[in-house]
Parts: sequence; structure tokens; C-alpha cells
Amino acid sequence: MHDIIEGLLAWLEQLGYWGIMIGLMIEVIPSEIVLSYGGYLVSQGKISFTGAVVFGTIGGTIAQLFVYWIGKYGGRPFLEKYGKYILINKHHIDVAEKWFDRYGTGVIFTARFIPVVRHAISIPAGIARMPIGRFTLLTTLAVIPWSILFVWLGLTLGEQWDTIDEVAGQYIQPAMIVAVALLVFYVGWKWVRGRRRESRRQREEGIRRAGEQGERETAHQLGFLGKDHVIFHGVKLRAGGRVQEFDHIAVGPKGVFHFESKHWSGEIAFEAGGMLRDGAPSKDPTSQLYRHEYVLKELVRSVGVETDVTGVLVFTHPDVRLLGKSPAFATVRADRLLHYMNAFRSKRPLDARNVQRIAAAIREHTVK
Repeated sequence: MHDIIEGLLAWLEQLGYWGIMIGLMIEVIPSEIVLSYGGYLVSQGKISFTGAVVFGTIGGTIAQLFVYWIGKYGGRPFLEKYGKYILINKHHIDVAEKWFDRYGTGVIFTARFIPVVRHAISIPAGIARMPIGRFTLLTTLAVIPWSILFVWLGLTLGEQWDTIDEVAGQYIQPAMIVAVALLVFYVGWKWVRGRRRESRRQREEGIRRAGEQGERETAHQLGFLGKDHVIFHGVKLRAGGRVQEFDHIAVGPKGVFHFESKHWSGEIAFEAGGMLRDGAPSKDPTSQLYRHEYVLKELVRSVGVETDVTGVLVFTHPDVRLLGKSPAFATVRADRLLHYMNAFRSKRPLDARNVQRIAAAIREHTVK
């Protein structure tokens, strides 16, 4: 076996840089030996250090791409049968699959520095059909320092490069420690990010459910208006060159009302410059009501009718406390909505005919 390896290395020496790349691609000889022999050639002045590292990186990456493609298109049964020809056995595959399943795609980088796992980690990546671009990037980033280390060791040892197994241990062990530390950091980062993502998802889901609950409460209250009203829920209107979505619209004898539901709790104070929520500035929803008002006024104008168009912020949370009123739009708790509607004094009331004309225009301008 020693004679065979020496013969192969002599043949690779004749090819120079290409010999290093081919030697790493075919993986008949362990990469540590090929790279350290490349370092020996550097010490002899036959090739440059940079060239050895570059071609070593290319060859090492292509070798792992071959294993990736075998895993992707041949699967585990193929590798269990023929993996021995590329120095991979069933135990290697088992360990690599456990690492990949436990730590995800990020392990493609760190596993390159761990014995047993480093040669076989490309297999589960291929079987899982990991994106080829991400696989290639992580593999290349790991192969670069590995190539630099062993080319440097071969250069340092010179004629004694074949003692690489005895010398490399003191350098590989720190690399393993760093790789494991990076892996622990990566797993911790993924765990924290997953918790944050789940927390954000739950928060967004809570907001969505609260919003739906608020809209249902507003719709429930509007359902008590008399038959002289026409009520619309969740409509999208186009008028005046704009499109707006409305939570609710009510057309009745006192004019046209559009409602925006907010399921907010705590103290909400209204000022000329906007809104304060629990004493801190809060996103002012009146900008949305301004856009709604524009579309509805344009629609009413197109019918040739003059009437009041009124925006109403309806706060549906049972624990909300409204301090003052908005200077721009009506603000009301959901349980006071009917009282507000009944007490509203219209400057330009509508008769039954015009109520129906505006309702028909809303239906006509609804965007499907």
C-alpha cells in the first residue's frame, strides 16, 4: 500500500497544481497526505504556496460535490454498497446523518474539522437536497483553512512530510475545539432565533385574532341599527383613482359612516399631534381614516348627493380607557357605538331614496 501511494504521489507530482486538485477529487489518498505532499513540493520550489492552497481548495470542494450528488441521486443504499471505494462506510453515514438531522445545514462547515463526520457529512446534505449554492459555499469556506493548514505543515516538514500523521494531531485538536465551539454557538443561535420567530408568530397570531374579534364585535353592534340602514362589512372600494379596504360602512338617514376597529387595551389619550397609548406615542390610525374618507366622498360625489361622511374609530377591548377625543374623527368604545350613532346630529341627512342610491354605488364600485 505504501508503494502504491508513493507511485500515485509521484504521478501527481508530474501534474503539479493539477495533480493536487485531481488527488483531492478522487480521494483515493486521504486529503491530509495529498495536501502535505503539496506543501513538500512548495518547499522544493516546484509550486507556489498560494497555488497549492487554491488548487487544493478546488479539488477538496469538487470531491465533496461528488459525494453530495451521489447522496442526492443514489441515496443511502447506493452509498452503503459502494461507499467503501471513496473511504466511506456505514458507520460514517450513520454518524453524519445524526449530525445533519440534529444541527441542520450549518453543520456542513463545522463538521469538516471533526473526524469520522468530515468525509461523510455531504451524504445527508445530498439526500436532503440541500440547496447546492449554500452547500458549495459552506464547503469551500471549510476546505480553505484545512488546505492552508496541511500545505503549511508539509512546507514546514519538508523531506519529513510523510510524518504528517504524527505532527498534525497537535494542530487538528485545537481546530476541532474551535469547530465544536462554533457548532455550539450555531445551535444556540438557531435555538434563540427559533424561539424569537415562534414568539413573533404567536404575537402576530394574537394580534390577528384580536383584530378579528374586534371586527366581529363592531359588526355585532352595527347589526342593531334599524332597517333604514345599509351595512357593508369588509369591502374594497375604488373611487377617485384610489382603492381602499373598509372594515365596515353604514349608510343611513344620518349620512355615511366608515368604521375602523382597534382591539387595543389600556389608556389611550388623543392630542392634536396624534395619539398617546399608555403614556407613550402610538401609531395614529387616523391616516387610514383620511384615505377612507377621500374614497367615500368621491363615491358620494359621483352619485350627485350631498351628505356627511364620518369616520369612527371603534375600540373593542373591554379594558380600553379613552381619555379625550380625536380632533379629527369620532372615537368610541364598542359598547357605546349605538349610543353614539343615535345621538349623532347630521348636517345633511339622507332620505330613503338617496340611502339606496349610495348603497348601489358602493356595490358598483366594490373591487372583487
